[in-house]
Parts: sequence; structure tokens; C-alpha cells
Amino acid sequence: MEYHSVTALAIFIVTLYLMIKRPRGISLGLAAGIGAMASLLLGTITLSDAAAAFADIWDAALAFIGIVTLSVTLDAMGFFKWAAIKVVKLAGGSGLKLYFYVSLLTAFVSILFANDSAVLILTPIVLEIISQLKIDAKERLAYLFSAGLIADTAAMPLITSNPINIVSADFFKYSFIDHLIFMGPVAAATIISSLLLVYAFFRKKIPKSYSMELVEALNAGGQLITPSLLKVSIATLIIIDAGYVLASLNRIPVSIVICSGALFLLGVYMATLNKPSMLKEKRKGVKDIAKDVNWDILLFMISIFLVVQGLRHTGAVEFFAYLFIKTLALPQILSVLAPSMIVTIGASLMNNWPMTILGLLSIKQAANNASLNAQNLTSLVFSNIIGNNLGPHFFPLGSLAILMWLETMRRKGATIRLRDYLKVGSIVSILEVTVASLVLWLELNSLNLTLNIQP
Repeated sequence: MEYHSVTALAIFIVTLYLMIKRPRGISLGLAAGIGAMASLLLGTITLSDAAAAFADIWDAALAFIGIVTLSVTLDAMGFFKWAAIKVVKLAGGSGLKLYFYVSLLTAFVSILFANDSAVLILTPIVLEIISQLKIDAKERLAYLFSAGLIADTAAMPLITSNPINIVSADFFKYSFIDHLIFMGPVAAATIISSLLLVYAFFRKKIPKSYSMELVEALNAGGQLITPSLLKVSIATLIIIDAGYVLASLNRIPVSIVICSGALFLLGVYMATLNKPSMLKEKRKGVKDIAKDVNWDILLFMISIFLVVQGLRHTGAVEFFAYLFIKTLALPQILSVLAPSMIVTIGASLMNNWPMTILGLLSIKQAANNASLNAQNLTSLVFSNIIGNNLGPHFFPLGSLAILMWLETMRRKGATIRLRDYLKVGSIVSILEVTVASLVLWLELNSLNLTLNIQP
């Protein structure tokens, strides 16, 4: 192998090692940043490659900042805790209803605010609530998995539900509406199936009931969010969703919409900081909100993109392109399921961010090598999204959201062992990918839906 191939592969392996082992407690962003810097210094990528990579990822990176800023601001207002307590009250003391309602709330938050935000914000809230409801360690697992796995599962219907969706849409130049048409039905099927699958694993451990007297104590001493802020928050979310559609029709980057909405809501929140509050918790200042934005993940997103660019020297892109072309010749649903599973395996082993990028480059290579028709190209584009959205929670390393979920619970004293996670995550992941691939296959072959894109 030539110098660039060996060096690029070595950098990628070392970067993965740093991400997994985290020596001296280094962050994911720093681990990927070391790999990116090594790629530049050792010549596996050039500054022009870095500039081109930034052009491919800036919309996703900026959208990520906007989504997290919006989420953190709503959390500071008390919006998410208000919603969680509403769900607890709506369940009316039924442990089973509480599981399904918490799962649906998690899915809703993930769809609107991305899986990373859903995990970071809802996991501590769910932990706090189930602790105050006196739900013991064994009984709480169903609720915790709903805050992790289902949050990750639900990150497909909108481009903004997961930054990797934005990267894919920007790479192949298709719209918010195009994505929703294909991934909306897929997401609905997988959310329902994952909700039922997680229930099947923990059905005997879900408590039959909990005390409604304890529920009343959850927000004793003050209202969680003022009525005026609640109205403004809901109106802002509606306007942002409408803005996504308008931006899509006019080919405007979605990051502009979400950042505008986030800045507006942050401004409203700042204007209320000096006013008397009905919140029982101490209200966060703007500096606290800025600290809560996960800047490390932003560094990770950009850096890992650069590291993967170096893999072009190793033949990895050509290898995956070859596999994708071969899978398209398989009969019936296998032509969709096989590439989704290939991506699932890659994402589980190397994390879904590098696999997303590698998948996109490989699809483009496959299209150039084999002159793929619109249906085949569409199939590969969305198989890549399915594999990178659902496949990663087969193994914790595969998804940033799952890594953050496990870390958040560990800090709160609720540790889940790797083998216990794998018993659930591996099975749920494979079944979800299968369900999603079946729906996509039906859209392609029964409804004859295709994207109008050029590789």
C-alpha cells in the first residue's frame, strides 16, 4: 500500500481508538480533532479538501447549534419538565400508560429537536421523575430505554431530526419535503415497532401503578413555565415547522430557519430574566445556556468528516460502492435491506457520523461507476439514512445519542452494563432496520416514488 493509504487508515484506526477508550478522559470532539489535525499535517487531506468538506457540512453544523440552542432555551424555561409532568398526570397512575406516554413524548421531542437534544434533556428529567415516583431500579429500565433507544429511533422523519439527515440532503441536493415524503412513513413504522419491542423486553418489569399523591408533589411550590412563555414557545415551534417547508420550496438552508427561531426564543427568554418568576428552580442565565450547548459535538462533527475524507486513499469508497452495486441486483426487498444492513454494520463499528460520510461518497462513486437509475439511487440514499439512524444503536459506539444517554445516566448513578444494553439494543436495531427497509421498498416499488437528484 502507498504512503497515503497506510497513513489514512492508521489515522482512522487511532481516531476510533481515542473515541472508544477516551484516554485521560478526552472528549469525543478532541479525539476526532486530533485525527483531523493529523490528517492535515501528514498530508492525507489538503486544505482544499478541508474547505470542500466544510462546504458539505456547514448547514448541518449550524443547524445543530440552532437546534441545541432552542432545546436548551426551552429547557431553561421549564418547557420540557412541564411536558413530562403533564404526561405523568395523563397516565393517571398506570405504569403501563406511563411507559407509552413517555415513549411518545421522547419520540416527539426527538423529531422536533433532534435525537441528541432529546437524550440530553429528557434523560435527566425522566430519571428525576421516576425516582420521585418511587419506581425502583429494575422497574425504571423500560422508561430509561424509552428515553434512549426510542429517541434515537425517532430521528428520521424530518431533515432536522438528525444532523446526518441534513448532510445527506445537502450532499445530494434534495429538499426537506422530499425527505419527509420518504422518511415520514418509515419513521412512523419504526417508532411504533420500537415502542412495542422495548415494551416486549420489559413488560414484566413495568410497575402496574404509581402514587398520584407523589405526582402532585413533583411541581409543588411553583409553576414550571409561565402561560405567556408557553404560548410563545408553542407559537415559535409552529412557525419554525412552517419555515422548514417554505425554506425547502425556495432551496434555503434549514439552518437559517432553526437558528432564527432559536435566537428569537432566546431573546424572549432573556427579556424575562429580570421579571418575577413562578419557576421553582433557579433560572439559568445566557452564559449558562451557552455552556449547555454541546460545542464538543460540533467539533466532533467537523473533525470526523475530515478524517473520513482521508479514507478515499485506502479504497474504502470503492469497496463500499462495489458492495452497494452488488446489493441492487438482489431480488425484491433484499435490494433495500442488504445495503441498509451493510451501513448498519459499518455504523455500529465506527460510529454513524463517519459511516454516513463514507456511505455518501460510496453512493456517488457507485452512481458514477454503474450509471444507476433514479430508483436505485434513491434506494441507496435512503438505505444509508436508515442504516445510520437505526443501525447505530446495535452497539453503543455507533450513535452519539446513545453514548450521551449512557454517560448522562452514569453521572446520575443509573449505570447500564454493556451486556444488558446489547440484549436489547442489538435485537431492536436489526428488527427496526428490517421494518424500515420494508417500508422503503414498498414506497419504491409499489408507489414508484423516486428522488429527482443527480449524483
